[in-house]
Amino acid sequence: MLSKNLSYDIIDFVIKEAEGYDTQVIVFSSEEGLTRFANSEIHQNVFQDETTVSITIFDGKKQSKIKTSLYNEDGLRETVKDALTNLEFLLEGELELPLISSPELIENDDYSNDLVNLFGIEERAKVIQKGINILETGYKAYGALSYKEKNLAYGNSTGIKRYNRINSLEFSTLIISETGGSGYAEFLSNRIEDIDIIGGFKTAYDKAKMNKDPEGLEPGAYTVILEPLAVGDILTYFAYIGFSGKSIQNGSSFLIDKKGNKIFDEKITIIDDYTDENTISLPFDFEGTQRQKVKIIENGVAKDLLYDQASGIKDGVDSTGHSLNVVDLGGLPCNLVMSSGDQSVEEIIQNTENGLLITRFHYMNIIDPRKGILTGLTRDGVFKIEKGKIVGAIKNMRFTENMMEAFNRVEAISQERARTLFADGNFNYYVPALKINGFHFTGKTEA
Repeated sequence: MLSKNLSYDIIDFVIKEAEGYDTQVIVFSSEEGLTRFANSEIHQNVFQDETTVSITIFDGKKQSKIKTSLYNEDGLRETVKDALTNLEFLLEGELELPLISSPELIENDDYSNDLVNLFGIEERAKVIQKGINILETGYKAYGALSYKEKNLAYGNSTGIKRYNRINSLEFSTLIISETGGSGYAEFLSNRIEDIDIIGGFKTAYDKAKMNKDPEGLEPGAYTVILEPLAVGDILTYFAYIGFSGKSIQNGSSFLIDKKGNKIFDEKITIIDDYTDENTISLPFDFEGTQRQKVKIIENGVAKDLLYDQASGIKDGVDSTGHSLNVVDLGGLPCNLVMSSGDQSVEEIIQNTENGLLITRFHYMNIIDPRKGILTGLTRDGVFKIEKGKIVGAIKNMRFTENMMEAFNRVEAISQERARTLFADGNFNYYVPALKINGFHFTGKTEA
């Protein structure tokens, strides 16, 4: 993996080769040690070392973007030449985007030597085997444990530099019984004190043991307790269809003309906060803009949106530092944090006369982005609650729900919050469990 100095050297070389043009360079370097297991056996150990250099050369409203993994001088020189040649054939875009010119330097280092020492290939295998060993006959474990190091460097022809280094551990496991019941757990962390792989195995195993002989339930409106993974699934779709200035401009957001209005229950506050220690920090975006802490929803009221440069120019505001270097996406949140409540999950369950505990969702889709209507299937554990106790398992069901309305029927929010991860860990959220009344299920399955 490349060092900071070598990453900066690459940036300087590219900018010199493209002299006379506004140029930005992103150098992404990563290493990953990945151990996979299936049928309660470790079946794969993979090590990957990858470096890519993304170059964007500007000529007025034209942008020539090109990416290469050949980062020696000859490879970079040829890539710049190709990018310059491409400029001749490109059509002009809608906007001329200025390069970021301040602050001159942003550097962040969240590297933990403890993670390196504790989760090498042998250590990963040992802890996975220890987790598998807690399973009784009739249960099988599937999943992965991954140690990652990531370096991201940015520079442009105005002379600014950006650098971020981090390492982290990602874990997920699915426990399946021979009768078909399943349980799931996952986490992402760069802090040793948060890492409990055996605890993750136990959580998934306990769910799988509870998830047996599920009964069918007729479609209808039910009180649900959505665990953090399920809440994170919903927030992921909120992020894509509603939280950005670009989605407003496209006419696809449920927040159109809603700024300053109460749209959710007053217990709900959602912030994109890269400074929160419970998320993986990146203090700048892929245009080099310093990332801002943005209150999207405060006490149920719609506040501010996320912007990259292009969407910000259209609305006459500054970028909030949320570019992913994909113009069609605008600004997207990477560090969503939802405020906690005043009850434990156990207390919320005890205070529920009749309801369903939902582990997570999958196969989610957008029905109507303007209304925030989503659909999806439950997965890896739906549990029936009666008189404050979990009394059995329910077969998976399909929900179709107007989430704008559902988030106005929030009865309780848990004190506990959990990290959830999406898109290979590039988006990581810190969210509680939610109790929602009248959550609509529109179909049932046979499993």
